[in-house]
Amino acid sequence: RTRLWENADYFHKQLTGLGIDTGSSTTYIMPLVIGDRERMYRLGHELRHRGLWVAPVDYPAVPQDRICFRACVTANHTREDLDEALNILADTLVPSQMQPV
Repeated sequence: RTRLWENADYFHKQLTGLGIDTGSSTTYIMPLVIGDRERMYRLGHELRHRGLWVAPVDYPAVPQDRICFRACVTANHTREDLDEALNILADTLVPSQMQPV
């Protein structure tokens, strides 16, 4: 359990640092809020292509402006696993924030 919560805390802090909206999640299951159905499905294909699977959560399960992916962290994830997932998410979900204006 300790490792699970360490992994979840690490992943959540890193997502927040990337500017990814995780709602009010305080668990090892966290939303990655996209807020747009078309964008979510397009990004979902890219994430799977890059080897990262996150579950899509679409309206009416959530409000349309809270359409998201659901990411689950486990105790079996290594720090390298989490960092690789974070790199893929950063490249896929927030590229415009990382490019100079």
